[in-house]
Amino acid sequence: MQLTKQQQAAIETRGQNILVSASAGSGKTRVLVERVLTRLLAGDNIDEFLIVTFTEAAAAEMKERLEREIRARLQQVNGPQRGHLMKQLRLIQIANISTVDAFALRLIEQYHYAIDLDPQFRLTDNAEKKLAMQQVLAHVLEQNYNQADNQAFLDLATQFMNKNGNDTPLQDAIFKLFDFAMARPDTDEWLAHLADMYEFNGDLVGSKLYVEAVLPELRETLGGLHQQYEQLIARIPDMEIDAAQNRRQDLITEDEYLQQMLAKLIEQVDWQTLRTIMFQFKTTPWNAKGRGMRGLEPELKQLWGQIGDDRKDLHKAVEKLAQKFFTLDGAGLNLAIGGAQATLKTLVAVTNQFRQTYLAEKIQRKAFDFNDLEHFALDIVQQPKIAEKLKERYAEIMVDEYQDTSNLQEAIVQALAQTNNVFQVGDIKQSIYKFRQADPQLFANKMESYGSSATSDQLITLAENFRSQPNVTNFINYLFQQLMSRDLGDVNYVDKAKLVAGAQYYPDDLPKNAEFMIYFDEHQDDEDTKVTDENLSLADGHFNLNAATGQIQMMGQKIQTLMADKYEIFDREAQVKRPLQYSDITILVASRTQNPQVIEMFKTMNLPLVVKDAGNYFQTMEVSIMMALLKVIDNPHQDIPLAAILRSPIYQLAENSLALIRAQSLTGDFYTAVKLFHQCSASKLADYDQKLVHTTQQVIDQFLKDLEYFKTLAVQNKLVDLIWAIYQTTDWLDFVGGLPGGVQRQANLHALYERAAAYQQTNFTGLYQFNYYIEQLQKNAADDIGEADANEASDAIQLMTIHGSKGLEFPVVFMLNTTKKFNTQDQMGQLIIDSHAGVGLQYIDRPYALKLTPPQYENVHTALLKSGFAEQLRVLYVALTRAEQQLFLIGSYKTPDTLVKQWQRSQVTEANHAMISPAVRLQGHSFMDLMGMAISRHPDFQTVANDLLENYGVEFDQVSTFNPDISFEFKVTFQQHDDLVSSSLNMSNPDLPLVESANNGTMATSAVVEAQLNQLHEAFDYQYDHLAATRTTAYQSVSEIKRIFEDPDLRDGRIVGDQRLSTGLESGLRLVSDELSEPAFMSEMQTKPTGAARGTAAHLVLQKVDLTDGSPTVEQLQALIHQLVQEELIEASLEFLLPVQAMSEFFKHTQLGKQLVVKATDVKREVPFSMLIDAKHLYRDFNDEEYVLVHGIMDGFIPVNDEIWLFDYKTDYLAPGVDGQALLEQRYSGQINLYAQALTAMGYGNIRKFIVALNTYQVFEL
Repeated sequence: MQLTKQQQAAIETRGQNILVSASAGSGKTRVLVERVLTRLLAGDNIDEFLIVTFTEAAAAEMKERLEREIRARLQQVNGPQRGHLMKQLRLIQIANISTVDAFALRLIEQYHYAIDLDPQFRLTDNAEKKLAMQQVLAHVLEQNYNQADNQAFLDLATQFMNKNGNDTPLQDAIFKLFDFAMARPDTDEWLAHLADMYEFNGDLVGSKLYVEAVLPELRETLGGLHQQYEQLIARIPDMEIDAAQNRRQDLITEDEYLQQMLAKLIEQVDWQTLRTIMFQFKTTPWNAKGRGMRGLEPELKQLWGQIGDDRKDLHKAVEKLAQKFFTLDGAGLNLAIGGAQATLKTLVAVTNQFRQTYLAEKIQRKAFDFNDLEHFALDIVQQPKIAEKLKERYAEIMVDEYQDTSNLQEAIVQALAQTNNVFQVGDIKQSIYKFRQADPQLFANKMESYGSSATSDQLITLAENFRSQPNVTNFINYLFQQLMSRDLGDVNYVDKAKLVAGAQYYPDDLPKNAEFMIYFDEHQDDEDTKVTDENLSLADGHFNLNAATGQIQMMGQKIQTLMADKYEIFDREAQVKRPLQYSDITILVASRTQNPQVIEMFKTMNLPLVVKDAGNYFQTMEVSIMMALLKVIDNPHQDIPLAAILRSPIYQLAENSLALIRAQSLTGDFYTAVKLFHQCSASKLADYDQKLVHTTQQVIDQFLKDLEYFKTLAVQNKLVDLIWAIYQTTDWLDFVGGLPGGVQRQANLHALYERAAAYQQTNFTGLYQFNYYIEQLQKNAADDIGEADANEASDAIQLMTIHGSKGLEFPVVFMLNTTKKFNTQDQMGQLIIDSHAGVGLQYIDRPYALKLTPPQYENVHTALLKSGFAEQLRVLYVALTRAEQQLFLIGSYKTPDTLVKQWQRSQVTEANHAMISPAVRLQGHSFMDLMGMAISRHPDFQTVANDLLENYGVEFDQVSTFNPDISFEFKVTFQQHDDLVSSSLNMSNPDLPLVESANNGTMATSAVVEAQLNQLHEAFDYQYDHLAATRTTAYQSVSEIKRIFEDPDLRDGRIVGDQRLSTGLESGLRLVSDELSEPAFMSEMQTKPTGAARGTAAHLVLQKVDLTDGSPTVEQLQALIHQLVQEELIEASLEFLLPVQAMSEFFKHTQLGKQLVVKATDVKREVPFSMLIDAKHLYRDFNDEEYVLVHGIMDGFIPVNDEIWLFDYKTDYLAPGVDGQALLEQRYSGQINLYAQALTAMGYGNIRKFIVALNTYQVFEL
């Protein structure tokens, strides 16, 4: 593909710092590779560049692509240039193409002496890091508790004491502050000045905090509320009714008061006056019954109801704003701000003490984490001589994925940079690693400064998206033109970040709809998107449909429809259209919480699925039971792990056994009860079921023996030896291998063993520490190692997180659970931190048990709210831009009213004005809320509004439209709970009415109870008219039912009772043979071939033998058998055990055998058939007109004149003196009769039936 002008500029521009803003699908990696190649072809060496990537995988890919391109260019050049490129191939293996962490490690290895660091250290993982931090902090806190005259610390501990009286919140606060501080290059300075923002002279209105933070938020919020009031007034219908006019005037009065508030805020009157103004906002109640509004048409009633609800929301917003900033009076402000400042100063002091102690501990252990590497590297490059040397070494520094750079990493790069040799490439719209301290403001600030007249630095924008078909690109543009701005999204989307559809190679006739799929379920609560055991019920093969499972069901059915309709996509590699495959589909989720539901439900729908980074390793049955056992070995006085182990498949105690044990000791922990039970005399247990007592005693005896053995191992041996001994002693590894997914389960247990081996390399020892180590992994989802690798289907749907999909692309994308509320955990709690706004701290007035919130806290909270919102916008952008050709956006609302209320918020925006106001956008709490607010302004949304009105009776008042720059197509479809259930192929809704819940606060009358009981009796006593059909099989094989047809007299059913396989009163019945197949492991133990094996082999020889050259000789038959043995179709042990002499004689001397040779081309051998038999012939008391499908294979038949000769080979042993014909007829006449009946059904008549006794080459006609 030819390079664009902007790509060419990004490759060739020199002598300037360059920031490349590369949108999704714009080819940034290609640009970076080409830029390096251009420099190499110009004579530079690869080791003269520092190329920084975000992941090790990206670094490896960069090296691979560079090497591949260098080799390709070698074929095009000669002379010195060829030699230079050959040199680059050697240098590329040592080139600085790596992550910042890997580069930092190189620096430390080379310059460790400059910072007095022992180079013999190792790196820790997160779990070990947290374990070490916990130990060090416990020591620091203990020192402070024991220190005399340390009132400041005691006050701090009191501030963070929880309701249980422990200091866990204090520990969490120290860790949180530590993590933020260590992500900065200026850790000491930042911590030293944190409390400065709480300086207060009593005049808040005149303070810098009020002018720069509080006032702008008040103005913005009140301005947004004013807009919404205006929109609400515009929605009032034109009515002459006095009540309607009064309500209009109420809204106008309230709006005018808001504007007066705004004016007073700008005047900056004193704090008490502002408080009074804010809390004097009063509203006139509207009569709930709507006095004067009776008799309105239903549509008008509904509209007034919506207006009333929206008015209440506006009232709540004003009250919330007043409470946020003006709850405290002057004295309260002094107390809150002064108390928070004193607390924060002490918190910083203790955090510094912890930081220093922790660093000393790491130095002593010679064990550091990746953050330490970056700080060490910064210390090294800030030394002038080393910095100068490194600056001379690197001709250019190239930073990939610059939007994900932290301030600490930026400081390292800038310390190495010259004035004009930094090349940065990324996309601020894809900065989604805030939780790793990535700072998108670095990118945003450079976007504004680069290219300005004040600097020679250059901004190059790559806007073309060469990945997605234009409809996808235009759809994304339309959404983000309204949602992403500099003040709420870190970049003005329209000015500097809008996509350009560059993929013009897609056929015009491809489907172009971006589809919203909305699920309504008014029966569900707002919390129904949570994953619970109740939601994931598999009883009777059914799921309980709720907001979460309903979405999955709807999505699964859509995929089934796409596959059934042979939906077509464009194959970009082959440049042709082709039917959709499962592997073309990817499901993106914001988090992994719904993965178990998707996995289980897709299994029931027969949809192949591959889960990327499932993250449920510690939740798997086999690992969770092992961890429970390890906890019990360490400390058996833990009830839950102990009960889990005793109930597990290892010991298999039933609930009654656990109850029996507990009955011996009703107090104390369960292990005490186990020990007491073990010591119980027989007389004490005489009153209990003795079988239960005996079984329980056996299990407990074994458990206690195992426990003692394991405890000894835990003390005397390594952890890995203990784990392996558990696997061997309990056979747990072998047991799980026999379960469904056994290979995966065993891989998980091996992974646990390997994790233990890795733990042993740390400075920690002992089982307790290992258990704590694993608990830390479990608490941090990012550290969940995921299930061990298992085989993946080649054609399967992929399920992955949005973060995991970054950098990838897929033909069809389903974005699941888009109505999941945004995670706002970082905005909650007594201590909140923003890297730019500082620390927000609530002060606890302990004497009165009051939590006071100073304005500084609210300022930080607002900053977190906005930065968190911006992060979610970028996550949404990443998700949508993964799609090449088709987007399906799945979400759920409780009712259509709920959807309308949320989506209609954007209607306050001025018509044809692109950007929705920040106040309105912040009312979007999910991806779907935001997309809905944007798409509902599209002119074509009126069709959706009509659908809502006609089918759901809900009016969507579209008063603000925004025309897209370039047209695109979209659709919005709705499904309700009942519709989805009734259309389900795999799930059903029980028809049996349930008795009304007793906790509804009312007592059911006797008449109601009687009616409900009658209803239940009807349900339970109901008899299906065709019950027999539900208790009989629809399929039988000939071998199973052959005895029924041996003698017509047996068809009255007298033998049926003996031949049925009864699996219970209500289970299906099936006729079966008395002979059961021998298990494979028993067959493998046989040293002598069985009769069945000989019979099967003989049939195969007679099926394969060539009869066209005359009667086969013994030699020909033996040669054929040898060939079949070589082909592994016959066991080698049978090669010389088959009756080849008798077979040869059969063809030479019997009438039937001669006819088979003469009519060799007409012989039909191994003929399969299926036919329907009247069920009355198989089952007693069966009177319905039903049939059973019978399947079998007959040995063969030939036409002879006007007859059909049916034959069946038998290898039964016929003892001397036994009437062979009578014996074989008794055994096989039923089978031959069925074959004859099948031939008759095929249209053949005049059938003669023969049984061939191969061992004696006798032929008996029936």
